[in-house]
Amino acid sequence: MRSITVYNPAAGKGKPVSESEGAYFTTAPGDCRRFIAEECKKDPNTHFTVCGGDGTLNEAVCGIMDADCGQKALLTAVACGSGNDTVKTLPTEKGIEQTLDVMKYDAGYSINMINSGFDCNVVASHNKIKKKFRLASKLSYILGVIIEFFKPFGEDFTINAITEDGNEFSYHGSCLLCCICNGQWCGGSFHNSPLSDMTDGVLELIVVRKMKRLKFLKLVGKYKDGTLFDPITRDISVDEDKKYVTFLRVRSVSVKGMKQFCADGEITQNNQLDVCVIPGALKYKT
Repeated sequence: MRSITVYNPAAGKGKPVSESEGAYFTTAPGDCRRFIAEECKKDPNTHFTVCGGDGTLNEAVCGIMDADCGQKALLTAVACGSGNDTVKTLPTEKGIEQTLDVMKYDAGYSINMINSGFDCNVVASHNKIKKKFRLASKLSYILGVIIEFFKPFGEDFTINAITEDGNEFSYHGSCLLCCICNGQWCGGSFHNSPLSDMTDGVLELIVVRKMKRLKFLKLVGKYKDGTLFDPITRDISVDEDKKYVTFLRVRSVSVKGMKQFCADGEITQNNQLDVCVIPGALKYKT
């Protein structure tokens, strides 16, 4: 199996990396996806080591899936971005090979998480703050939370899903956020979906309905530190929170009514989203 290392020089703090044989340096957003898809078509049996953040890793996944090489190519991520959320769900021990689930949606693929509503709006604010003031990612994300907290709350969503048992779920109403999770982390420090497993063939759907700001302040702490859900019952920890939060394990989800959505940190302007899980779609090595 041949090996190629892909570097995103813009990831993280943009530290320079010396060029070497078998290395490729991305030049613009989307370049990693294009390059990996082309290389997969030349030789599907390629081990890609991708050095960058969540956005670069997302592009690598999309490139492999675009070329229909998920069962042949091998992917490794070297986290050197600002958030590095995706790799936090994966084993830390080196050399472990796994077959990971991938989320497919209209415009591409996602390996970690797709957010709409408050979560996505926070990412948009975070990006603006980070670009303007050059702050650390975690700090700019928290500032994004504060900014969005004082804006008008809630968007009217229509959500339809097929659960892991094949049952139908439907909801229409004012939501704060809708999160479709394959991984556990977002925003650099938010452990919002601690029950997610990238190898179990299902996704976690978290729907948070509109509530008063004081209640949201109490809830967001649990959402951040991972205590909103009980690892034993595999459900919402406190019955009181079930009035505002819906948690389901699903195979597909359709969301309508949002202004934008965020897939692995990358924002798309669209008011409709259709997502399904592809179990065991991608070979990954730590």
